[in-house]
Amino acid sequence: MPILLSIILADGLNSNTASIKRISPGRQLCLTAHFLIQITGIKYTTATNTGWIISMIPLIVAVLAFLFLKEKLGKTIILGIILATIGVLFLISKGKISDLKWLSSYGDWLVLISAHTWAVYTILTRNASRSLDPLLVTFTVLLPSTILSLAIMTFSSDWSKLFHLPLDAVVSLLMLGLLGTCIGAVAVAGWCRQNRGRRGQYLSIHRTAGYTAVAVPYLHESFGLFTAIGGGLVLFGVWIAGRQKK
Repeated sequence: MPILLSIILADGLNSNTASIKRISPGRQLCLTAHFLIQITGIKYTTATNTGWIISMIPLIVAVLAFLFLKEKLGKTIILGIILATIGVLFLISKGKISDLKWLSSYGDWLVLISAHTWAVYTILTRNASRSLDPLLVTFTVLLPSTILSLAIMTFSSDWSKLFHLPLDAVVSLLMLGLLGTCIGAVAVAGWCRQNRGRRGQYLSIHRTAGYTAVAVPYLHESFGLFTAIGGGLVLFGVWIAGRQKK
């Protein structure tokens, strides 16, 4: 957040602050809920599964755009949604769909819910992102969640431990905060500004590949047959849906 604010002030974007009123509290609340839900879900599932599941966001955006923005939902998008949904079921159940124990995999379900909250945020932010600078939009929507996080940490965390974190923890926090959250949110805001369609499928595919490429060797997560099948169906569904002509 300090980096974002510094860039905004350096670029003179503060002159547009009157337009911030166009960014409703609903957008900010939606993003705050997204972070809380996803962070809780990640505690109970793997980073690999998280990456595969959230890659469905473009498809969820497509459904929401159909329901609330009256955008066209063609046959290829419907096929993509079906394939991706089957893929998510494979991921969560680990191929044992008939064994209902997989329904208690609440970590995966929370991540899936967070994909929906991000999709809602994308829909709500689309118009604002087209008329305002992506940096300004990102800073404004991230501010409430930042304040809430600091408040929670103030009353529940030992701040002295932050000065004694190991190097890998510092690197992870920088990657999560700067690359994962800040740049990711700016990229989404910029994508909403430059594109009138829903074609964020390539962004999702590349992001998912990055999750897996890092999580498997760095976190020593397993990558089994059903993970490959489920993840492959999700990505193929996203790719198929993105091929629909406007």
